[in-house]
Amino acid sequence: MQQDPNPRPATGYPYPNPQQQAAAAGYPYQNHNPYYAAQSNPRAVLIRRLFIVFMAFLIILGLILFIFFLVVRPQFPLVYINSLSVSNFNASNNQVSGKWDLSLLIRNPNSKMSLHYDTVLCSVYYRRESLSDTRLQPFDQGKKDETPFNATLSVSGTYVDGKLADSIAKERASKGTVEFDLRMVSFVTFRYGAFRRRRYLTIYCDGVAVAVPVTGSSGKMLGLSKKCKSY
Repeated sequence: MQQDPNPRPATGYPYPNPQQQAAAAGYPYQNHNPYYAAQSNPRAVLIRRLFIVFMAFLIILGLILFIFFLVVRPQFPLVYINSLSVSNFNASNNQVSGKWDLSLLIRNPNSKMSLHYDTVLCSVYYRRESLSDTRLQPFDQGKKDETPFNATLSVSGTYVDGKLADSIAKERASKGTVEFDLRMVSFVTFRYGAFRRRRYLTIYCDGVAVAVPVTGSSGKMLGLSKKCKSY
């Protein structure tokens, strides 16, 4: 019997599965049908994209601020005490009286930023003990401006600890001087065009020696102008 050179599969014989054929041949089967591809979660994709946009915004904003502060360089004002005098000064029987007249020079070192000072609280201390304070009105400073600053502080018969009064008396007797500390605090706004930055400012002038002999009640600051600390 002669065989058919092109045999055909009999009717009803199962057609080979391409996935099974690929597995038998040792090759991984690839499904190119897009309807069988894994579907991504739209919400997860949206959240991922928003996160990328947010991080890019933060990086750009950080670079802008970094370049801005490199160019502008906000600096605290420079403060010098020019004079400090006291009159009607007395410290005895746990009481202190006196009137302090203060003269400062405040300099804005910024060449591109103006300054605005809110209400300034000015205080005089002796060994960290407040003796008197006063509030002064707000003021502005232009770029590179210098502003004279004057203040008067007074106290009459305020109570102090006995040790403090004794310390003042001993210092006057031994040196003929009394060292006072001055402190001023204010909120300062740095202004550059539309840019605004508000900072808390403390000005501290420590160890300002005032000649007040035991036999007198008035005296003036010793030495020349002295630079104060600003922070």
